[in-house]
Amino acid sequence: MGEKQYLLDRTLETWKGKRVAIAVSNEHSFTGILEDFDEEVILLRDVVDIAGNRAKELLVKIDDLNWIMLL
Repeated sequence: MGEKQYLLDRTLETWKGKRVAIAVSNEHSFTGILEDFDEEVILLRDVVDIAGNRAKELLVKIDDLNWIMLL
C-alpha cells in the first residue's frame, strides 16, 4: 500500500489548484478545483455535479472514489 499511497499523494499534489472530475461510489460525478487532500479525504471547491447543481465545497472519502481525472 505504501507505493500506491505515494503515487496518489504525488499525483494529487501536482493537481492541487486545478480542475478535476471525480466519480463517487459509481453513482455520482462531480467536477471542481482540488483544494486539498490527506490520506483519508479530498476537498474540492467550486463544485458542479452532472446535473449542473453547484456547491462551494465537497469533501469526499478517498475510499469512496472510483476514479479521478485532471481536466
